[in-house]
Parts: sequence; structure tokens; C-alpha cells
Amino acid sequence: MKTIITTLFVLFIYQTSFAQYDANFVSTSSVSLQNELYSTVKMSRKGDHVKVKYFAAKEYNGTSVYERLNSWKRGKKIIAISSGTYMTDCQASIAKPVGLCIDNGNVVNNDLKENLDGLAIVYATGGMVASNLKNGDLTVSGAGGKKTLDIRNAFQKQEFIKWAQENSATVFQTHLFFYGNKLTIGSNSSQERRERRFLAVGKDDSGDVKHYMVNLSGANTLYQATLKVSKYLQEYEDVENLIFLINLDTGCQDVFETYKSTGAVDTRKGFSGKAPITQATNLIVYYYE
Repeated sequence: MKTIITTLFVLFIYQTSFAQYDANFVSTSSVSLQNELYSTVKMSRKGDHVKVKYFAAKEYNGTSVYERLNSWKRGKKIIAISSGTYMTDCQASIAKPVGLCIDNGNVVNNDLKENLDGLAIVYATGGMVASNLKNGDLTVSGAGGKKTLDIRNAFQKQEFIKWAQENSATVFQTHLFFYGNKLTIGSNSSQERRERRFLAVGKDDSGDVKHYMVNLSGANTLYQATLKVSKYLQEYEDVENLIFLINLDTGCQDVFETYKSTGAVDTRKGFSGKAPITQATNLIVYYYE
């Protein structure tokens, strides 16, 4: 009996010491609905164990996004990595992020795009929020308290950039498909059909905030995929309040890597992208602390 107990104890120590993350906070699922595969990474922000990091572009000294990732991730417990927003070119060496982009307080692109209503902010502390630029009610906090800005106003845009620089924030623009539990995309959006990937943030019936990366395998337009994924989140993942749903690029930089709790790469269908991570021009990374 003593030998069995000792063996079980050693096995427990072995498993927990090599676990990348706690299954109470991170889980994956693969659901087939009407011949389409919904591959999902679900992450709870409860306790702030799950954090976000965004690499918006290569550094001014030429250090690539892939090199930046490799340097940063040493000792980190990675959950998932995906390509982020759109780029001006498919060639990584000359590509820049489309729209307003700030990387860890450094302005990468100052051009605010009118056709991209979603503004994502990744804080240096690992948190993330998104705002609908149409509303003109972006709220930031500083030494003087909270301030509401409409960054489509040139003066207030400069105020926001100054805030991002002072707080080492990372900012990028993208398409916003759901916001405040309401659909924000029209059926007249891009008609190109392809595999789609989304980043969603929502609350369940207990009020817990959860982040979801959802990869939809079928060939869908943005509008079709948005309807399908939002319905999936609400009906299969029990999301009661879909705070926001934004697009993750699956075009010329379709990078997607997910990891099992053991730290091994998840090789299941739907949990990897078509482009090698070495070619990434920007990356959003979820990790566990």
C-alpha cells in the first residue's frame, strides 16, 4: 500500500510541476456543427492568471516579431498564439499594421482608419479591453482620474497617444463584429469566403469574464462567420453577455499555435494555422501566471 501511495504522490508531483496552466482557468474544445469545426480556446480571467501580450510589429532596430516572441517567452507558460490585425503587405520585412498602432508605448502607425471601428488596448499588466470608435467614448485612467475620449477628434487622439506612451500600452485597430451584446457588422461586408478566426470576450451567468479564441473551419464571409460564432458562443459556451468580438487575421499571416496543459503543441485539426510562426508580422499571445 505504501508503495502505491508513494507512486501516486510522485505522479501527482510530476504532472503538476509540468502543467502549463490550471484546467480550472483554461480549456479547449472541438465541436462539429453542420459539417463545420469550431475549435475553441476558452480562458477565464478570474484571479488574473490568464494574461495577454501583443507584438504589433518588428522593432526599429530590425528585430522581427518572431525574434521578439522567442526572447520574451522564456520561462512563460504559453496558452495560445495567433496572428492579430491586418497588415499593409504580406511580406513581413516591409509590412506595417493597418490603422492606429502603438506597441508597448511606441507609435508604430499613426494612421487612424475610419473603416475599422474596433480599437483593442492591451495593458502592460496583461489585461485587454476593446472600444467601439463609433461611440466616441473611449475611457482611460490616469493620475487625474478617468477621462472619456473620442479619438476620431484629432486633439483627443493625441491625448490618447500620450496616455498610451505613458502607460506602455499596446493598441491596434481591427474589425469589430459584436459590441455590448449587439451585432455591429452588416451583411454588405467582405464577401470573400475563407476559414475565420475570432477573439471574443464575454461573461457567463455567474458574471465571470472569459476570453475565447474561436477558429471556424468552413469557408465563410465575415458576416456569415460572425453570426455562426456568436450563436455558438451564446448557445454552446453559455455566454450571456458578449462584450466584444473582433477579427483575427487568417489571410496572408494565418498563424495559430495552441498548447496543451503539458506544454506540448496541440496538433489537432483546427488548433493550428497555415503559416509558419517565423513569418509572423504581428502576434497576440495568451499566457498563464
